Amino acid sequence: MSQPLRPARLAGVIFDLGGTLIYPSTTDEDGIRRLTDWLVEQGWPEAVGEALREARQWVLESTAATGRQHTMQEGIRRALRQFADRSPGPAFIEAAEHVFFEPELAGYRPFPGAVRLLHQLARAGLALACISNATSHWLIQRIVDGMGFGPFFDPVVSSAGFGRPKPDPAIFHSVLQQWNLTPDRVAMVGDTLATDIAGARGAGMRSVYVTMRPNPENAAHLHIRADAEAGTLAEAGRVLLEWARED
Repeated sequence: MSQPLRPARLAGVIFDLGGTLIYPSTTDEDGIRRLTDWLVEQGWPEAVGEALREARQWVLESTAATGRQHTMQEGIRRALRQFADRSPGPAFIEAAEHVFFEPELAGYRPFPGAVRLLHQLARAGLALACISNATSHWLIQRIVDGMGFGPFFDPVVSSAGFGRPKPDPAIFHSVLQQWNLTPDRVAMVGDTLATDIAGARGAGMRSVYVTMRPNPENAAHLHIRADAEAGTLAEAGRVLLEWARED
């Protein structure tokens, strides 16, 4: 009788960001209020706040419906077009995007041991990257740099920059191609079953499902199973290092 094939030795790890390495203390509404105040200070009508709420919802719903990642810049431009007497240029839209994300950036905190884990994996010789579903690539790059993750991640991928969100296999394959690694040698670490875990499976990768904080998006997807589950980043690290030692 033939022996079952042993898993390939792990050579790379892709991380999700929000809910996996970091957690938020703000909501979209904080960003909408901040941007509304900023716009009103510059003479825009108070009604711009409701236009921003509707545009933010349009961004999320259109992305889900089409599989193309719509961005917050698109949403802001859509909201401001309702006020026909003004026509802000690209520089203004970019500045407005940054204002919108100010509260979110200030509110993120790393989970205990996040940087320590990246140090451990890098010392073990593993390639590291992040893939985050987000409406702004600028936001993801700022988070990575601000949290001290920058020296470890190459590449830093966002759905806003790539154009398609997880679980689309193409966004995972973009990292595999850059690393010149086959999917069986790479693992995904994430907190969202339908995007991180199902996406990894669809791309042929292993996955570690982290459960430090409840994720309400998972309630409808409990049938999706990861290769391993971890209640802390330290537990996730032990699994990944074990996979990296497999012959």
